Amino acid sequence: MAGGKRTRGGVTTGPVAAAPRVRVLLPLPLGNAYDYRVPEGLALTPGAFVVVPLGGRETIGVVWDGEPDPGLSENRLRNVQAVLDAPPMTAVLRRFVDWVAAYTLSPPGAVLRMAMSAPSALEPPAPQAGWRRAAAPPAGARTTPMR
Repeated sequence: MAGGKRTRGGVTTGPVAAAPRVRVLLPLPLGNAYDYRVPEGLALTPGAFVVVPLGGRETIGVVWDGEPDPGLSENRLRNVQAVLDAPPMTAVLRRFVDWVAAYTLSPPGAVLRMAMSAPSALEPPAPQAGWRRAAAPPAGARTTPMR
């Protein structure tokens, strides 16, 4: 429908603008990057670490170089869920992942997994639980009768 007219209740509302798309390479043994829709207000550049839905789960991927597939219909795309607050993967490292995948005849996603060997480093730190002693133990207190 990109470039066409949208009708709502028989009323023409104007041309439909196609949502921006990006290619996201996932650290899975997949042959190609998948196309995802970029929600409004989100600016993505190649190398950005993003959270995207895949099947029934969310996974971390990298916005990859290249043009999205224009033949893929808009209703087949899913939205990028979030952008992680991490430095983007450099262009040199992205080219290296592609080169290693081509040289070893491996899926690019499998090579990306090795380059992202610690995906937990991209996630926000878990909240830390702490404790504080309320008061000093009474004088002569024992932890057990024998001590």
